[in-house]
Amino acid sequence: MDSQLTPAESYKRFVSWQCRLRKMSMRELGGRPTTGMSAGVYSVSGGEEQSRINFLIVKQDSEFFNSEINHIIRKTQDSAERVKNGLRILSERHYQDDFNFSEELTALFSLDSALADALITAGECRLKFAENSIEHEFDFNVRELEARDAAYQATYCHNHLFNPALPGRVRILGFAPQL
Repeated sequence: MDSQLTPAESYKRFVSWQCRLRKMSMRELGGRPTTGMSAGVYSVSGGEEQSRINFLIVKQDSEFFNSEINHIIRKTQDSAERVKNGLRILSERHYQDDFNFSEELTALFSLDSALADALITAGECRLKFAENSIEHEFDFNVRELEARDAAYQATYCHNHLFNPALPGRVRILGFAPQL
């Protein structure tokens, strides 16, 4: 993190970097996550890495995205066609404007995830993102999102696009930066 930047400015830089990584992933890797799209999970007091989690960045106003992806999913049962159409939306438009994204990151877990339980119990964690020579580290407050939350829906839709076997019931956690 650049010592001349405020935490909020550093986080904006992080979101811009995430948008670049995700555009590259959609355009060049068929949507497969890059290393920098996942983070090592640590206690805010330090210690060893507890786990690694893939995260999503979600638009502040994600209802339109949710309806677009749901339309693609309902339109065909062909998973290759779904992914092709989803990649088109994600690579052409979705990650273009980094200022449209919420500060809160999201991650999907199974209903019985011990890691999700531990994160909710702790209420906070430190996440360390790195790819090539770029590193970002922030502390986050952790909360469980409700199914009716737009960020929950966006996270579920995105994951369902790439994993048609995704169960109907999952847990989605929100990670809000402590800036």
